Amino acid sequence: METIKSTIENEPTPKDISSEFINMDPVEFRAFLREDRKEPALSITIDWVDIHTARRLKAFLEGAKDGQERTATIRATEEQYKQELNVFTSGVKWERV
Repeated sequence: METIKSTIENEPTPKDISSEFINMDPVEFRAFLREDRKEPALSITIDWVDIHTARRLKAFLEGAKDGQERTATIRATEEQYKQELNVFTSGVKWERV
């Protein structure tokens, strides 16, 4: 029997903008996103900071336009995860630490 290796052709590799998200204030980050609106895919992976930052990450996902794919992951403990369940049920992935 022949083994078929599945690959998705033409799937963009997301540009990692995690450090920009963490190091820029919200206004700077929104301006940065406008500059990167032509990128086909963006990705952010961060450690848990606080509820406010988790909500900003949720807003990042919800702000995708023009077919741009966005992914977001927060590395958090179960206790931190439970502090803001709405964020994680809205598309932000949880990476348990």
